Amino acid sequence: MICKKCGREYEDDMPKCLWCDTPNEGPDQAPETEAPASSEQQSAFNQEESENVMRGKSAILWTKIVIILGVIVGLFSEFAITVVKPYMEVAANKAAEQPPMAFGTAIAFLFYLFLVFVFCCVILVAAFKTCRWLYNTIKTLRKFTATTFSPVAAVICTLIPGISGIFDYFIFKDILARQEKTLASRKVKFVAPKPWMLKWLIILSVVNIFPSISYEEIVLRMISLAILVSVGVIYIKVMAVIIENENTLSIIHERALLERKVEEIMRQRGVV
Repeated sequence: MICKKCGREYEDDMPKCLWCDTPNEGPDQAPETEAPASSEQQSAFNQEESENVMRGKSAILWTKIVIILGVIVGLFSEFAITVVKPYMEVAANKAAEQPPMAFGTAIAFLFYLFLVFVFCCVILVAAFKTCRWLYNTIKTLRKFTATTFSPVAAVICTLIPGISGIFDYFIFKDILARQEKTLASRKVKFVAPKPWMLKWLIILSVVNIFPSISYEEIVLRMISLAILVSVGVIYIKVMAVIIENENTLSIIHERALLERKVEEIMRQRGVV
């Protein structure tokens, strides 16, 4: 028997569909062609990636874009500082005449401002996607075990400017520890990050607080840029590990739901 709603096959003598509970109306009501299964059913049987795993991969992609644009804007900003600084000094000294800005220089400076605008928009998108992924990651993990941070608290902490990396160290450490414990209890392989990842995440996050206090020297600006890029790369690597373990937990959860569903149907048929 083929269900007319979800398109999956089940035994003809069953009163309703095993997968979606649609009543069995007989073979004459079956559709001629199979309808595509829903994403949840495909995930349960074909082990396709869950929705939040896709969110995590999207967040990683946008984080990579932020890193690339950040390097471009950071290097371009040195040109902008070199161009604008003489005019700012003239304005500060209240000179009667200001040197004219070359047309090409003005265009380049406007292009820099456009890059900054695009960079800010990309940061907002990446932050939204990362926070959405983090919220649902902890929410999913709480189906198996308790967590130190609630989904809302984790999102708030990761949005605090300047020190968010320090909070993220504790958030990621807690998530990984809970994932390891949950998977170990079910005798499933846990994918662990390299030992240096979390350590360098908090070290670089703390170190970056100090050069960010003053940007008068180009050396400090370049050091801060290099640290931010390094932190972003570590973020991506840690997120990838968490996402891989989360995908395993999602499969376990879906299989458990399926087993309970089968048991319920078997009880209704009087088999159990």
